[in-house]
Amino acid sequence: MFAYRERLCLIQISTRRRDYLVDPLADIDVAQLGAVLADAGIVKVLHGAEFDVLQLKRAWPIEIRGLFDTRVAAASLGFEAPSLAALLREWLDVEVDKAHQRSDWGKRPLSDGQLEYARDDTRYLIELAELLREDLLDAGFPHMEEVASECRRLEALVPDPGDVDLDDWVRLKGASQLDPIGRRVLRDLSRLRHQLAEERDKPLFKVLPNDALVALARGKPSTPEQMRKSRILAPKLAARYGRDLQRVIARAVERGGLSRMPVGKRAPEDQLRGEQREIYDAIRMWRKRVAERRSTDASLVLTRAMMVELARLRPLPTSVEKLRALRLLEPWRVEEYGEAIVSAIATVR
Repeated sequence: MFAYRERLCLIQISTRRRDYLVDPLADIDVAQLGAVLADAGIVKVLHGAEFDVLQLKRAWPIEIRGLFDTRVAAASLGFEAPSLAALLREWLDVEVDKAHQRSDWGKRPLSDGQLEYARDDTRYLIELAELLREDLLDAGFPHMEEVASECRRLEALVPDPGDVDLDDWVRLKGASQLDPIGRRVLRDLSRLRHQLAEERDKPLFKVLPNDALVALARGKPSTPEQMRKSRILAPKLAARYGRDLQRVIARAVERGGLSRMPVGKRAPEDQLRGEQREIYDAIRMWRKRVAERRSTDASLVLTRAMMVELARLRPLPTSVEKLRALRLLEPWRVEEYGEAIVSAIATVR
């Protein structure tokens, strides 16, 4: 919310006895923290761990073992709103103040309110995890197994080395409706915005709003005055960036249109074609029915990566025994869902 590239600004750690706030922006040796995170014998309780794991791994070359994610546990148990505030209210009758949720954590010094908010973010997690673990055990198979599986997936996450996507403009609302010249204008304006945001260390939307970029690409105004009169840009933005925008628009128009939209980054499932896509969709629909019946998160039944791998298999498994022999799915998943997965695949063949 406050920088071009996300950065790790604060680490909160709670034990059974104390709460700690660690400032990664200071000159601190985190080697001891890395050793604790990598020790599978020490349980690390996080809530919604995916973002945290990726942030930590971007900041330092660390490994994480022994993870227990309270959001995942709550989702497995059918909790419809597994936000931390909702879980603390439901399980511990605790209300936390979320006023500082969108604070600028890169500023120093942090306020007393920020410090208290940061402390509350972890101080209840151990107690919450213990209650959730008891409910998982009471719920029986396969709740504990699917939570453990998802936590192992989270531990193994690897950050994408390309943290900036210069083709992100293709996903802006209205981009696909532009004419070929408008596409080139939008692409070049988007790259200018990236450049300006990096120079100012501001998030993209605080430099130029998305709808303004698309409107500029559609209208192609040739002067800052036209940008102001058309109300595409606020006067301050037109004054600050008008000349640069004018230059980029004129050059893009001169170079001519883009005949097609770039593909950009695509999810693995969007790369499937033909029978592979049909199999993926059949498994996805089966997964949706199971999740609804169990009142759980569909990703805990099968992850998207698992469904993609199943769709790409050749030859396709025609029995539970053949599915088990592939070692693609963990034994508990084959036991619980193997027959249904094979049947879902067979509907396409």
